[in-house]
Formats: sequence, structure tokens, C-alpha cells
Amino acid sequence: MDKKELRHIYAEKKIRESIRHLNINDKLPGERTFSTELGISYMTIRRAIDNLVKKGLLYKIPKKGTFVADPKQAATKTTKTKNLGYFLDRSIKDGLSSPYYSMVFDALEKEAGKYGYSMMYFSNADGSDFLEIAKKIDGVVVSCFPRIEPIIQEIKERVAVVCIDNTSVDKSIPSVTLDNFNSVAVSINYLFTLGHKRIGFITGLDDSDIGRGRLAGYLSALKSQHIDEDRDLIYKGDYSFETGRIGADYFLSMPRPPTAIMCANDSMAISALKEVSQKGLRVPEDISIIGFDDIVMASQVTPALTTVSVPVEEIAKRAIDILRAAMDSNDQQYQHASLPCQLVVRETAAEVSNRPPEPIKLQAY
Repeated sequence: MDKKELRHIYAEKKIRESIRHLNINDKLPGERTFSTELGISYMTIRRAIDNLVKKGLLYKIPKKGTFVADPKQAATKTTKTKNLGYFLDRSIKDGLSSPYYSMVFDALEKEAGKYGYSMMYFSNADGSDFLEIAKKIDGVVVSCFPRIEPIIQEIKERVAVVCIDNTSVDKSIPSVTLDNFNSVAVSINYLFTLGHKRIGFITGLDDSDIGRGRLAGYLSALKSQHIDEDRDLIYKGDYSFETGRIGADYFLSMPRPPTAIMCANDSMAISALKEVSQKGLRVPEDISIIGFDDIVMASQVTPALTTVSVPVEEIAKRAIDILRAAMDSNDQQYQHASLPCQLVVRETAAEVSNRPPEPIKLQAY
């Protein structure tokens, strides 16, 4: 059992597997029997069984025991709703209002619409809430993060599912992700061609492959140029607008500031751009900045942001294709795609200045 997997979810999975393989097709063994076999407390087994009763997989007869519903029909949907779901964990800052995830949802909605499907957004998949949602959808695209693995397993048991952003620890679940490592490495190498050697990096969260991959790409690019890793040039961000400002302020307060900053997303990069300007410095004359995502605002700010463009349309196409195939009973297990990104050169990166950046003294009026 994976350490991150909740015990009652694990117990549910094992009971389902036994039913699915027709090892149990009538009365369920006692709770203490399962407890002994799985090495889990019988109270946890009871919770798992109660959950399966709520889902219609099992039913109870007072004083006689717990029985399996028709094992061939259990948890199987036979009618199509022509709706697909998009699950984004509610702990994501700004949720669907965030510039990046609103862009992703729009792309999914357009792609699903080509095949007559509507796209539904939801952020809560706990217990009975998801049971009701599952009745209304045929498949789900999940923005996957390690903290929601139990929820992903719950979704998988009810409908077809594909992960984006990160792969699941359950590698049988198909996924469409980004080549975060090489996308950042290419961007840092571009800064090297402009003469930059002292480059700061504002990271994303390190709780998933996205954040870890982007940081690893930065470090690998430095190593390729025989530049020693300097942890002082790494500021831990969280993808929020605020940490972009704080990170930029941190770098600019150094006795020897970096000549360029790359940010793990555009929100932080745009905030850093604003902070640099407020400090009386010019972008890109005094300091270069590169972002990641290519949100709509990236091309609208002044100067226009040089950034890594994420192929959201291709993500949507691949994800919807996988769901459609899975819903038609074509096995999509272990199908994983990693998509390349493109560096879009605009106006915020330039050749390094020969002098260190110094604040411009603003004249008072």
C-alpha cells in the first residue's frame, strides 16, 4: 500500500478487485476477516464497506450480512450523459479564476464541444458529493497533484479519467503533461546567449513534478555552462503574484543582484516586472525577465513578456482524445504524453549590461 494512500481507500480498492475478478460474488466475508487479510483495523474495513454500500456496489440485509450487487454490473455506467468533468483541487489559489487554469478550461471546453460534449467544472470530490457528480458525467480530466491521489482513485472507480499537469502515482491512469525540465533549460540557455551568467530563479511549489522539473531544468542549464549552483539565486515562490514581487525585491536587495530572473510562471514574472520598475530599474536594459505559461496578459504588459508558451490546445486535444477512447472501452491504461513547450521571445530579455543594475534616482516634482 502506498504510504500516501488512505487506508479506507486502499481497503475499498482491494474489495472491489475481489468482486471484479468474481472471487467474491455473493455474501461478503466478515469485517474481521478482511482486517486480518489486509492488516487494517476492522473499524477502517467497516468504513470502507459502508462507503461501498453508499456507492451501490454492496448492500446489507439486517442480521444476515453484507452482499455484493450484481458483480458484472457493479459500478458500471450504461447511459451517456454527454458531459465531461474538469476537476481542479479547491486548494489551488484562485481556482478556475487563475489566468492559467481559466485558459486550460477554455481549451478543454472548446475541444469537448467538437464532439458534442459539455464541460463541467468541479472542485469537490468528497464522498456523496462526487457520487452525485458522477451521475452527470462520462469522464473526467483531473489537474493532478500528489495531495489529491485518494480523490483520483475515487474518480477512477466511477468514470474514465485522464490526468494533466502531473502524472498520478497510479501509472495505469493516462496523463498529458509538459516537458518542464527542458522548457526551462532552453530558456536559461537563451539567457546565456545574451551574456547572462548570474541568473536568479523564482520557483513554483516543490510538491509536484511541475515545480521540481522546472527547478531541475534551471540547475541543469547552469551545470551545462560550468556555473556553480548558488542557492542564494533561488527564491522559493508559490506561483502567486505576491511571491513574484517579494522574490524580485529579494534579488534586487543583494549586493550583487542577478542580471536576469526567470520565474516558474507568468503571474510571478509580471509581478517581478512591476517590482523592478518600481525600484527605478528598466526591463530589459538593467535586468531581463522570463516567465512560463504565456497567459493572455503576457503579451499585453509593457514591455511584453518573454515567456515559455504552454500548448494548452494540444493538452486539451490529447486529454479529450484519451477520454473518448476510454469511454468507448478502448484501453488507455499506461498512456502518457509529455509535450514540448516553445520559448516566445518578446521584449523583456536583452543582452546583459556591462554594469551592475543600479536604481535610477527619480526626480521629485
